[in-house]
Amino acid sequence: MEQYFVNQKIENDKFVIDDAETFRHVAKVLRHKTGDVIYLVDVSEKLYAATIEKVDLNQQKIIVRVELSDIPSTELPVDVTIACSLSKKDKIEWITQKSTELGAKRIIFFNSKYSIMNWKKNVVEKKLVRLQEIAKNAAQQSKRRIIPEVLYLDSLKKLSDHKASTNLIAYEESAKQGEISLLAQTLNQQPESVLCAFGPEGGFAPDEVDFLNQADFLSVGLGPRIMRAETAPMYFLSVLSYKYELTVK
Repeated sequence: MEQYFVNQKIENDKFVIDDAETFRHVAKVLRHKTGDVIYLVDVSEKLYAATIEKVDLNQQKIIVRVELSDIPSTELPVDVTIACSLSKKDKIEWITQKSTELGAKRIIFFNSKYSIMNWKKNVVEKKLVRLQEIAKNAAQQSKRRIIPEVLYLDSLKKLSDHKASTNLIAYEESAKQGEISLLAQTLNQQPESVLCAFGPEGGFAPDEVDFLNQADFLSVGLGPRIMRAETAPMYFLSVLSYKYELTVK
C-alpha cells in the first residue's frame, strides 16, 4: 500500500494530484497506470483509497477516484515529543527518520552545553527543510496520518516553552543509580501528552538538569544500560508503543 500526503482537503469523489514530487514518484518512478490503487492522506488526516483514472504526462497530473478508507489509524494514542540535543548530521537525520517511524508527533533539536554540533543562524532554515522532508518520507513509508513537526531551539531553556502534560529527562545518572521505576510509574498515569528530553554524547550538564527539574521535568532512567544519544529516543518510543499499543488491556 503506497501512501502519499496531499496539502488539500479531499471533499469530492474525484481528486487531481498535481504535486510535482508525488506525480514523478507515482507516474515515472513506479509507473502506475489506470486502475491502480494508491492511498492519500489529506490535511484533515483522513485516509482515502485512490483509484487512478488518468495519468496525464503532458500536464503532469493524475486524476483519481477516491473513497474514504476504513483502515485504522496508525498514530500513537499519546501525543509524544522527542527533544534531542544536537548531534552529528547523520545522527540527526537518523533520529528524525526513526522517531517518525516509531510514532513521534513532534521532534525538537536544541543546543546544550555538551552538544558537539552548533547550527549557525544562516543554516537553520535549510537544515529544517531537509529534516522535514525526511520526516514526510518516513511518515509515508510507515503509513502515518500526520507528518511530525521538526523544530530547532537555540537554547535548552526554550524547552520550557514546549512543555507537554508530562515532561521527562532521560538522565544517565538516574540509570547509574539504579532508578528503574519512575518511567513506568509515570506512564501508568496515562498522560495525555509526553515530552522527553535527551542529551548529547556527553550527556547533560548538572546545571541543565537542575534547570529542567525546576521547570517540572522529571529525571528518569531508561534501564540499567547506558545508551548512545541516538539510541535512547528509540528505546523510549518503543516503550510507549508497548505500553499503549501492544499491552493487552
